[in-house]
Amino acid sequence: MIYPSIGQLRAFVAVAEHGSFRKAANQLDISQPALSNQIRDLEQTVRISLFHRTTRSVQLTEDGQHFLVRVRRVLDELESGLLEIQNQAAIKGGRVIIACLAPVACSVLPKVIASFAKNHPGVEIQVFDDFALPVVQRVLSREADFGIGPEPDLHNDLLFTPMFEDSVVAVVPADHAIAAHPVVRLQDLLNYPLLTFPSGTAMHTYLERAFDEQGLVLNPAYEAYHRLTLCGLVEAGLGIAILPKTVLQMMGNTLLRTVEIVEPRLPRRMGIIQRRDQVLAPSAAIFLDVVRNTFGDGIS
Repeated sequence: MIYPSIGQLRAFVAVAEHGSFRKAANQLDISQPALSNQIRDLEQTVRISLFHRTTRSVQLTEDGQHFLVRVRRVLDELESGLLEIQNQAAIKGGRVIIACLAPVACSVLPKVIASFAKNHPGVEIQVFDDFALPVVQRVLSREADFGIGPEPDLHNDLLFTPMFEDSVVAVVPADHAIAAHPVVRLQDLLNYPLLTFPSGTAMHTYLERAFDEQGLVLNPAYEAYHRLTLCGLVEAGLGIAILPKTVLQMMGNTLLRTVEIVEPRLPRRMGIIQRRDQVLAPSAAIFLDVVRNTFGDGIS
């Protein structure tokens, strides 16, 4: 049995949709005589008349109408199959670049990478673990496929998908008086030297807003960029650090305690940061699904 070619089927659909050989030829970027030959050969192959032709119009015959439904189905299946094969090929040798807030990169991301790599060992994964603002900048500049971090300030080019909350807590020595209490008021922390990230970081800006909303002034005794340094200062008895809870969970320091801050509570929404116009490669899209599934189970 002789079967129609893909080119003939595409030509048939183009003529049927446009109702014109001229317009269909323009769409397919071929000459009108060449298109007419393709339709003629197709009709000879399937042994039915597909079009009623007049000097003014081209209309499908009844057989042509039935044939069009089946041809569209065949072409859709073919296109879907080719796309699936191409995506699988891309995943085998793709690359995923993630910009991630450092505490999350240490606590959760390794589990995500391990799960993904088990099924897609050929994909290269690169992680930029950093502060919140550089994470956003890497996403905006397209240096990273997407970011994981706190909700950024409103930006027309960014899309934020919340995943979980990382509460801000007071970090104190295990033998500190506050450590014996389940909660501490933000105002009461002013009775002690405060330690936090420096001005210009997203965390510092977040705390300044929180203090200002309570009519308080944030005036840290010590500032440091590295969380390990801040926790070291706390351990040395130099003050109380105000940090995201995941920082201490990541370190597992038994000499320190976290105390929840109340009046007000200070939750920070964490999630996925993407450019609105970003189209992810297949490997990055699948990795992002693993991220969503992992975060959906929460952080332990």
